[in-house]
Amino acid sequence: MTGATSATSAELDVLGALLAFDFIGFAQKSTALDPHGPHYGQAVAAAFGLAARRRFPQGATPQEISGYVDGFLGSLEACAEDFDPAFLERLVAEGLHGGTAPGVEHLDPETAIQARLVLTLRLVRELGYGPDEQRELLAEAALGTSA
Repeated sequence: MTGATSATSAELDVLGALLAFDFIGFAQKSTALDPHGPHYGQAVAAAFGLAARRRFPQGATPQEISGYVDGFLGSLEACAEDFDPAFLERLVAEGLHGGTAPGVEHLDPETAIQARLVLTLRLVRELGYGPDEQRELLAEAALGTSA
């Protein structure tokens, strides 16, 4: 379990740096991630799912998810073209379902982690989470991945 705990910790350190707008720390910590590891992306997926379910506590229809993704992409000053809207919609649906959403095929882990990082940052900002709530979210995600 040490490998999973180590991967979880490294991922949540990366996400924590991003949430704190520590872009140098984010870049440095990102190099510790192993995209070929068996647990790659699980901790970020857990944090993303928690944030998505808190942002949409009643769930969301496909139309609401599509509108959310459109608003997200429209708010990006750069790199919106790097994200496929249909892929982001599948990620949000998956996060809201607490795992794989019905009809959602396996997602590319590298693209998924990058999108989840950016979406989690947006969700956390929308929720108005300060440093304390961010730490609580990360701690809960860590607990969820160790279960």
